[in-house]
Amino acid sequence: MEVSKKHTNCRVCGSAELIKYFDAGWMPLANNNTATKDESLDTEEHLLQVLFCNECGLSQLSVVVDPVVMFANYDYRSAVNAGYVKHCKEMAVQLKNKYNLTEDSFHIDIAGNDGTLLKQFQNEIGLTVLNVDPAENLTAIAEMNGVDCITDFWSTELAEFFVLGSNFKADLITATNVFAHVDNVNDFINASKIALQPNGVLILEFPYLVDFIEKMEFDTIYHEHLSYFSVLPLMRLCSVNGMVITCNGMVITCIEKFSIHGGSLRVTIAHEDSKHLIESSVSKFVNNELKLGYNKIEKYLNWSEKVSTIVFDFKNQLLNIKNVAAFAASAKGNTLLNFCEINHTDLLYIADETPEKIGKFYSGTGIQIVNKSEIVKNPPDYIIILSWNFKTEIIEKVKKLGYKGKFIIPIPNFEIID
Repeated sequence: MEVSKKHTNCRVCGSAELIKYFDAGWMPLANNNTATKDESLDTEEHLLQVLFCNECGLSQLSVVVDPVVMFANYDYRSAVNAGYVKHCKEMAVQLKNKYNLTEDSFHIDIAGNDGTLLKQFQNEIGLTVLNVDPAENLTAIAEMNGVDCITDFWSTELAEFFVLGSNFKADLITATNVFAHVDNVNDFINASKIALQPNGVLILEFPYLVDFIEKMEFDTIYHEHLSYFSVLPLMRLCSVNGMVITCNGMVITCIEKFSIHGGSLRVTIAHEDSKHLIESSVSKFVNNELKLGYNKIEKYLNWSEKVSTIVFDFKNQLLNIKNVAAFAASAKGNTLLNFCEINHTDLLYIADETPEKIGKFYSGTGIQIVNKSEIVKNPPDYIIILSWNFKTEIIEKVKKLGYKGKFIIPIPNFEIID
């Protein structure tokens, strides 16, 4: 397989009627940080464009990069994000109570990273867990922390192999912040169907397209995020799996909204003949998306024009500011800086807490990633919070280090906080 390939048919409905509404041009892989500045500035780039499916309404990238290139060795770790850890703890309590999970329950987490989510379920309930993640460096960490792992991509083939080999099906399958990364979403849902108990549930959490549009979150566009989901195409996907792949369909039973990652949905999916009833929240989200026009291309074209204005303003504001650094070498930050053409001549450094990132150079920019202690050793006058979705926690953390300067919030509008 080539490193990237053109995407011409909608991954949910198969339609070829895809309309481009966002174009960032040629961009580097967001998490492909390098050992040297020269490598960072000369890193391979791929088109970064978003297309709207005129048939089912799915937003999706125009190219697909080989997932092995992006995920086989991954330097994002869930455990360093205190906001996400808190979210996981709350999730364990909520799902335990709602679905009567016990020590006898079995939980699979797809793309479970370093096992952070599963550890919360182990601590809260004591159930049996399994992390399925393709990144060898992360599954090694998870296993050291007592989480059993399979180092692989989730697929129908893997699910069949596991179920046949173990005669074990899951009461709960979770997939947080991974569904947007999946190319073959039909296979993903079908694999989950195979691995679920008759009354088990699949929980998907992903950044919500409505927040992505309404809050101008264009920086969440990067090559790992192949799709940008609303409920409408997800409903179509579940019905396709019901009618085409097997006679035992899947249905969305519940939808909840959370503020994490700039606005995320938690979607519960179950076998259509399970005991789980379809809650009123499902029709509420569907009707709201139709009312707001998320099934029409005009919504997205208008959004793209507004993004251009935000990018122009961000670049111009930074021109008038000196002695600037950034915090959090996130994927979204990489999109922001590269799209706005901000590089090592504009920023002193990017401070971070992830050990795997320290000392590397931010993909495409030549900016070095340093330990957060650099903020005290070499304090800037301004810090751009690249992971603005965790701005409250980051500001508190940086102030505790002794930082006395100002903060810049880039999204949805340029804002300076003392």
